[in-house]
Amino acid sequence: MLKWLFLLSLGATAHAAPLTVWIDPGHGGRDHGAVQGDVHECDINLAVSNKLQALLERDRRFQVQMTRTQDVFVSLPDRARMAKSGADDLFLSIHVNSSTDRQARGAEFYFQNQLPPDEESMFMAHQENLSAQDENYQPFSYEYLKANRYPTEVAAIVNDLLDSQRVQRSSELSRALKLNWRGSRKARGRATAIRQAPFFVLNQMRVPSTLVEIGFLTNPEEFKELINDAHQTRIAEDLYRGLVAYKDSIDKVKAAP
Repeated sequence: MLKWLFLLSLGATAHAAPLTVWIDPGHGGRDHGAVQGDVHECDINLAVSNKLQALLERDRRFQVQMTRTQDVFVSLPDRARMAKSGADDLFLSIHVNSSTDRQARGAEFYFQNQLPPDEESMFMAHQENLSAQDENYQPFSYEYLKANRYPTEVAAIVNDLLDSQRVQRSSELSRALKLNWRGSRKARGRATAIRQAPFFVLNQMRVPSTLVEIGFLTNPEEFKELINDAHQTRIAEDLYRGLVAYKDSIDKVKAAP
């Protein structure tokens, strides 16, 4: 597998600029996320994120940043601030799912909703957004709009166009990640889904963004896999392949006459 990844990185096109990826390991510190026994979601998120970071750093097509590199609490507004502080091209937030249904399994890839989200997605987004209270936080706006003083009506139209483009790119990113997802041995195909939901960290990004739930901590079979180092490596490799596929697709569009 490492040989394959190395050869893949050598295939980078000389003209394409590196893609800057912000990896966001969900939760951390006092915010454990989902808990099963003495296993905390935040630790799994960080382990997978560290493995993905290592893969991206070996590939000259990518530059990578992390919202946290250890078990510390980082608020949702602070995560959004970080990802908007420099030249960023993509935001990927990594989480582990949980459910009262112990049979629930599989990965879920979320991007910002344009359509009304289903009840389950709304509940999950609400739970994740609870820590987003920050009275000093300023909602994002596009740099393009800041640099151009359009009349209010024109600015609203341009903002809608930029929003639509960002959501479309986020959808394409989610699809690339899903298509390259091998998942667990017992959860494939229909158990892996692309959904839309109003997660704070997705709504506040001005770049393509996806939140991935890599499996269910509450499913006995997936629990065993999620705490396994080899399976965490497999997950990181799947996410890496999805990012490569996404970058290849946007490079082809940029290179088209």
